[in-house]
Amino acid sequence: MANRLKPLPHAAWQAQQARIVLAAARRFDWRRMSPAEQVEHLFSVHGPLPVVDAHFGENSVLSEFYRHCAHDKTWQQRDQCAALLRGLAAKRSTLLWRAELAPALAAVAAFWRHRCRELADWQPRSRNPFRQLESLVRHLFDKYGDVPAWILNSWTSGRLHDGGVNIADLTVCLGRGAALRTFRGLPVKLTRKVEHHLRQAPAGYTFLQALRYAQLAARELPAEWLGPVLDSRLGRRLEPDDEFWLRVVEFFAASPMVDPYQLGPVCDWIHRKRSVGIGDEPPQPGFSLKGRSMPSLLAQTAQWHRQLAKQEHRKPDAEPALSATWEPMAVQNFAGGSKCKVRITQLLSYWELIDEGRALRHCVASYLDACRRGRSGIFSLTFDGSRALTLEVQANRTVVQARGLLNRRLNEEELSWVQRWAADNRLVIPKHLFG
Repeated sequence: MANRLKPLPHAAWQAQQARIVLAAARRFDWRRMSPAEQVEHLFSVHGPLPVVDAHFGENSVLSEFYRHCAHDKTWQQRDQCAALLRGLAAKRSTLLWRAELAPALAAVAAFWRHRCRELADWQPRSRNPFRQLESLVRHLFDKYGDVPAWILNSWTSGRLHDGGVNIADLTVCLGRGAALRTFRGLPVKLTRKVEHHLRQAPAGYTFLQALRYAQLAARELPAEWLGPVLDSRLGRRLEPDDEFWLRVVEFFAASPMVDPYQLGPVCDWIHRKRSVGIGDEPPQPGFSLKGRSMPSLLAQTAQWHRQLAKQEHRKPDAEPALSATWEPMAVQNFAGGSKCKVRITQLLSYWELIDEGRALRHCVASYLDACRRGRSGIFSLTFDGSRALTLEVQANRTVVQARGLLNRRLNEEELSWVQRWAADNRLVIPKHLFG
């Protein structure tokens, strides 16, 4: 008798409630409702996420909207989201119900009080939901029509927190007519000249790509240097001493007859020298290019790669670092080819990174920390078991590097297989990688 009266644990109670709601959901189809009724039904539901998921159905679009527009929201925030979705339902907008756009609509509602026009005055001119979202954001927040296209593109591509910048906040700031360089959420200070070029960056760029585009243009460097810069560590992160790395680019651009794509390996060598040290020497945080020549930089970088390639063979358990492993990135491996078997496999241990770097004579082993922290995933492309290419995928599911033997660029055959693998996993391949 005492056991029957004992209260259920909270987790067990949630599971019980989910089963009850799921049984009722089997007799209920929200898709038969009108769009307005669907919105009202969405905001009439309350409870923990397992119960809500069971109510709307597994992998339901409404469940995704509930997560972003209703769950853990204050009553005021819920009302703002509900008002926005009611307005879109009244206009029969195709923005309802697209699960991938739920975070963007939640961000629109969060900045609702900053709108410069009313939703009632907005008329969608396209059935494409992504174009509708761009149109809606420009209508509500862009008072003067001069918010850069790459910022609006960040809304549709799901990059609302791009490079440490809150894109929604930036949109509202620029929409009021403020100068871009006065926005407090920028990770770097901008000059007037850099701001001018940043506003003109191509539409498909991320914040970091647009910033590099503007920085090179402000320094009057040739446009062909943008690809090598984005292909290097400068295209993957903003460094605290960003100005130093831009001077490295200028040093390269001023050197005649140098392959621009040697910038990436040299930057890796400089970073290693400044932060960790090469061989037995201590790190040199004050490393400078003063008094150095381009041939000496290339020679020392090549020597470092040879040292990595000739690294002494040791058992994986001989040293704690060598036995390091990490959780895989959520990207599937790939298998294809008929006459020649093609495999793209994720590397999940430091020992595998060392083997990869030794075979292709590059510095992929230096990405140990990035892999362990989940910032990057390293993949190896092989043809009939022979290593051909090393790929880096960042946490935002973008393929940022593809390097073969001695850091060579990928060829057309390799690119076609990488594109197939990227399409299967919905990965982004920047244009500069095609170079």
